[in-house]
Amino acid sequence: MQRTILHDSHICLGARMVDFGGWDMPVQYDGILAEHHRTRQDVAMFDTSHMDAFCVEGPGALDYLSRLVTQNLRSLAAGRCRYGFLLRDDGGVLDDLIVYRFVSDRWMAVVNAGTAPGDLAWFQAHLPPKGVTMQDLRGIQGKIDVQGPNSQQSVEQLLGMNLSMMKYFSFLTFPVAGATGIVSRTGYTGEHGYEIYAPVSGILAFWERLLTWGVKPAGLGARDTLRLEAGLPLYGHELSAGVSPAEAGMLRYAAKNEAFIGRAALAARETAGEKSRLVGFKIAGRQSARNGNRVLDATGALVGQVTSGSFAPTLGHAIGCAYVRPDLAVPGTALMIDLGAKKIEARVAPMPFYRRQ
Repeated sequence: MQRTILHDSHICLGARMVDFGGWDMPVQYDGILAEHHRTRQDVAMFDTSHMDAFCVEGPGALDYLSRLVTQNLRSLAAGRCRYGFLLRDDGGVLDDLIVYRFVSDRWMAVVNAGTAPGDLAWFQAHLPPKGVTMQDLRGIQGKIDVQGPNSQQSVEQLLGMNLSMMKYFSFLTFPVAGATGIVSRTGYTGEHGYEIYAPVSGILAFWERLLTWGVKPAGLGARDTLRLEAGLPLYGHELSAGVSPAEAGMLRYAAKNEAFIGRAALAARETAGEKSRLVGFKIAGRQSARNGNRVLDATGALVGQVTSGSFAPTLGHAIGCAYVRPDLAVPGTALMIDLGAKKIEARVAPMPFYRRQ
C-alpha cells in the first residue's frame, strides 16, 4: 500500500487509517463530526498528497491539452485554473480534473489518486511526436489543502504572502526548497480555502508548521461529508467511465466550441436523450443511504441507484446523490431508498445542499 510523505505524522496524531484506492490514508483523527464542523466554522487541513499532477510543456502544449480535456483552455489566463473532464471516445468520464495555466507553453493537470495510472497512460498515448513534453509529478510534488473561513490568515502566515486579492480558481507561485510552490484558491469542501503544492520536503515542513500553530488536520471522512453538502462529485461514485457529463448534469464543463476527445459521442448521447440523471435528495432523519442502494418511485418500481449518501452535519439531516429516471429529476419528487432491511422516504432536492454565505 502506498503512503504519502505525511504518513508518519498521521500515525503520531492517532489517526484511524484506511485503504483509499491503494493509499493508506487517515479517515479521521478526533472524529468526523468535529473535523467537519471545524472546517465549516474555523480552519482545518487535509493531506491530499495521494493525488497526482502532470506538468505539460512545449509550444504544442495548448493544442495537445485542448484536444484532451473538455474545459476551454484557450480563454484561460495565466495564473488561473479551470475544472473539467477527461473523456473516453464514447463520452464516458475517465476522470474529472483541474488544469492550471502558468504561461502559454507550461501547464499542470491535477488528477485523482485512483485514476492517476490510467490518466497518465491516456496522456502518454495521445502525446504528439514532438512539440510537447510531460512529466509525472508523483513523488516530486506533494499537496495539502487548508480549508475554512479562517484559512486565509493561516496560509498567509505560512507563506508570508498577502492573499486578499486572490480570486476563486486563481493561483500564485512562491519559492520553496529551491523549487517553485503553488497556492491555489480552490478546494473540495464548499468553504473558502486553498490548495498548496510544493516539493514533498516542503509539504512536510508546511504541515508541521501548521500543526505547531494550532491548525488541526481532518481526514477523508470529513472531506466526504463536506464535499457532499457542497454538491461536489466524487469519481467512482457520481462520475465514472459509464456516465457522461450530460447524465451528471455537468455539460457546462464540456461546452467549448472546438474538437476534443469524446465531443462527438457526447453530442450524440445528448441528442438521443439521457437514460438517467444525477439528482440530489434529502431525508428527514439521520439515517442515510449508501452507494449502491436501490432507488424506488412511489409505486415501488426500481428507478435508479444511490451514488453517495451521508448524514449532513451542517444541515442536521441525511442527504445523498443518485442516478434516477430523467422524468423524476424534479425537486420535491418523492422517492424511496431501499436499504435492504427497510425502506426510507426521500425527496429530490437541488444541489448544492449547502452554500457558504
